[in-house]
Amino acid sequence: MAIVDNNIVSQGLRGKVGNLVFRKRGNKTTAYVLSPRGIPLSQKQKAAQMQFSAAVRLAVAALNDATMRKKFEKMAKNKKKESAYSAAITFYLNQDHNKKS
Repeated sequence: MAIVDNNIVSQGLRGKVGNLVFRKRGNKTTAYVLSPRGIPLSQKQKAAQMQFSAAVRLAVAALNDATMRKKFEKMAKNKKKESAYSAAITFYLNQDHNKKS
């Protein structure tokens, strides 16, 4: 991921340009290279996809519970995350990682 300083060329830039995707969050613009299509995923990539998918399901379920939502809102604020959702996903991904260690 590249972080693009706001200048005359990148100011307000969002979307796809060639094989690059530009995203804007707050006052930051980031650039990502698109993954090539049609190339099968490795076992490690499939495992990472499954792990992330499980973290998303757990985060969504947790945020539907008022008590858990408050916990993740507080965690997001303390860890300077953008949202309770991103804090929950990070939490669940780290929990899964810690089990393997």
